[in-house]
Amino acid sequence: MRTPPRKKAGIGTGRRRLTGAVLDVAGAAELLGVTEKVIRARAARMLLPHRRWGKRLVFVKRELEDFFLTLPGCSVETAIEGVAVRQGSA
Repeated sequence: MRTPPRKKAGIGTGRRRLTGAVLDVAGAAELLGVTEKVIRARAARMLLPHRRWGKRLVFVKRELEDFFLTLPGCSVETAIEGVAVRQGSA
């Protein structure tokens, strides 16, 4: 079994944990209103905050929301409204 890399000085020494809602690729795609292929491509190009959990690609919902708050342009609420309009539910 492979051991995780050593933590740097000043970083906690306990077990690594993912806190908050964890989304898979399908969940992130639904949240952002794009396809799974787009999510995988953006994660591969390091355009979205993501983590590897074994071989799985996972996203922490709060990290995605915080990431979009830091981007210039529209707010998260405006983006969610845009997704709803595109999906025809608004």
